[in-house]
Amino acid sequence: MTTGGFNSETVQGRHGWERWNAALRSPESNGIAESFVKTIKRDYISIMPKPDGLTAAKNLAEAFEHYNEWHPHSALGYRSPREYLRQRACNGLSDNRCLEI
Repeated sequence: MTTGGFNSETVQGRHGWERWNAALRSPESNGIAESFVKTIKRDYISIMPKPDGLTAAKNLAEAFEHYNEWHPHSALGYRSPREYLRQRACNGLSDNRCLEI
């Protein structure tokens, strides 16, 4: 899809992102997306310097990294997404094996 001069498939490929489509007529999916956008705007974009497009893109990439690695999420028991996934992956593994993940 091309919007505003950007081709979404090109951007996806460049960053290694997977395409994910929300279910049609799914208020829950819409709410999740709106909550994510609100959090990114409030906690990151509103306070980051944006002197030019390159700096803004770099800062946005850092914001996504922080959001996934450190930002606590109430739905995940106030753990970051990566912390939650690491704990899920460790269930049933020995402590030594978990440290490798």
